[in-house]
Amino acid sequence: MPRPTDLYDLMVSFDLDSEEYSGFHLVWAEGMGANELCRRLGGDPASAFRCDINNMARPDAEQGPNMWAGTANGWAQALLFDLFASPMSFLQQVSRGTRALSIRCGYDNYRLDWAVDGVLVTCFPIDWPTERGGFDPHALDPLMEGLAFQLDNPDDYSIEDPVTIEVSVTSALRLAGRITGREIDAKWLNAVHSRYSLRPSRPQET
Repeated sequence: MPRPTDLYDLMVSFDLDSEEYSGFHLVWAEGMGANELCRRLGGDPASAFRCDINNMARPDAEQGPNMWAGTANGWAQALLFDLFASPMSFLQQVSRGTRALSIRCGYDNYRLDWAVDGVLVTCFPIDWPTERGGFDPHALDPLMEGLAFQLDNPDDYSIEDPVTIEVSVTSALRLAGRITGREIDAKWLNAVHSRYSLRPSRPQET
């Protein structure tokens, strides 16, 4: 049985909670490749170079927003770096004609956004899911059974297995796996994917 923090622990094992990154931002888009996701995020697919997660920087790489992306089970799957825009400002464009998901964890900002065909369907703070928004705030409820998001009071010692931020983030990543059909895993994170520049920062029209 998976540990309640296993997926959070996986991300930490790749130093995505370090001072350099201070968290992580993952985006998935169904039925497209990494080049198309880059284009929809306003980047230049020609900027791609192949690398693993430990060698994303190179001397001639442009500074600024970038992503490291590949595919998983028919979805583009990407880690975004230094793209500080809210997912609400780009996820509708990314999801035109398909479905797209964003999970952002860090910078004291933990949120999940789900969009379908240009409509932001569901969004909520990962650590406070009762505060939901979107066109259909409860659209993902059938997939959330058995997951734990709402944080428990850390000072309440009567709670045997409290829900911590690590548990909440793991639940969000597990929910992503239920949506896409594959959880993020060490095999994908250890593979070679493409690093792209996301300049200009404004998403392009389709």
